[in-house]
Amino acid sequence: MSENVSSNVLFHFTKSMDNLKSILKYGFFPHYCPEYTLDAADVKAAKKRLPPSRAVALVSFCDLPLSLIRKHLDEYGEFGIGLTKEWGHRNGVTPVIYTHSKAQTRKPLVRLTEAAEKGSSEETKKDLMLLAAYTKPFAGPAWRNNKVQRKVLFYDEREWRHLASTRASEPLFLDQKDYANYSKVARLQSRFRKTQSLHICPDDVQYLIVPHDDNILELVGCLKRLYGKRDTILVTTAIMTVNCITEDA
Repeated sequence: MSENVSSNVLFHFTKSMDNLKSILKYGFFPHYCPEYTLDAADVKAAKKRLPPSRAVALVSFCDLPLSLIRKHLDEYGEFGIGLTKEWGHRNGVTPVIYTHSKAQTRKPLVRLTEAAEKGSSEETKKDLMLLAAYTKPFAGPAWRNNKVQRKVLFYDEREWRHLASTRASEPLFLDQKDYANYSKVARLQSRFRKTQSLHICPDDVQYLIVPHDDNILELVGCLKRLYGKRDTILVTTAIMTVNCITEDA
């Protein structure tokens, strides 16, 4: 068994077969995800069990070897896809910057963000927004399933992410009020699917993960509808079940 902490594969997990089929058909596109930051407003909101002040449009991956993904399966879903890191690099998928309240990087980033908000350069504002969206607490509360999960060690997730391009009609961030507007979120995410999808070729797929043997035939049927005979055979060899992973780990 490899002792590497990182992997040559970027994994993404989801909670349903329909979601996995959609990824294979349409690729990945950004979804709005509410996240607590180290800002005072978010610290206060988490203590009061309130949602974060904003959501960011992103797709999330983890850089972990297969033997260490058990916790991810429990947290994010037992349907997964593993893609080559070359695919990630080609599409600009990037590791997040982990920080904490006493980190040397924390105050400079806050000062730069405040300066950008007061300045006149729209390009600088966009750059700082992008950096802010790639910055994540080392540990802290998470907003999951519409409730606060108090203590999460985010650093263990070794997250990589892809962010939505900053456009006026498709904002990178939504405040809490806009994120609560489900029709608006659905409309924006539908635009992302049409304009900002990261498409997948059969050669990019290293793993397809499903919970049970019964799911394999359904997934193979999906592959046959999407690909030709050669590519279907190629991708079918990447399928494995959760039981297989946990038994080998």
